[in-house]
Amino acid sequence: MSVNRTQNQTGPATLTVFFASPSDSAPNTSSPAPSTTAQKIPGSGHAPFERTITIEMKHRHESEILSELLNLTKASPVEPSPEQEAELEKLAEEERQGGLDRARNAAYTAQKRQEKALLDQARGAVGAS
Repeated sequence: MSVNRTQNQTGPATLTVFFASPSDSAPNTSSPAPSTTAQKIPGSGHAPFERTITIEMKHRHESEILSELLNLTKASPVEPSPEQEAELEKLAEEERQGGLDRARNAAYTAQKRQEKALLDQARGAVGAS
């Protein structure tokens, strides 16, 4: 599968999946590099393709695109292992805690700015008398 990006936002947004022949004995572990050109087929050095599928992605939600991809490729979602689930939960907790820390830091910074503004205002009033 390759992703080709273009600067033209009005053009098509197409996902193309290339299928190698199942008779290929060695899997092709290299993948074509993403491109910013309108190149439709990966560069040389890749096994010949048995077939390709394309999915139009423009103005479609990611879940709809994924559903079509899974259907057309006859793929099935891979469920995370218990270790991966634990890691995902840990990351979610760290993100939640990070949000709390950012909010606390923003409140502290705002308070310090307000205190500084009051001190600057008081110093200005004393200097004027």
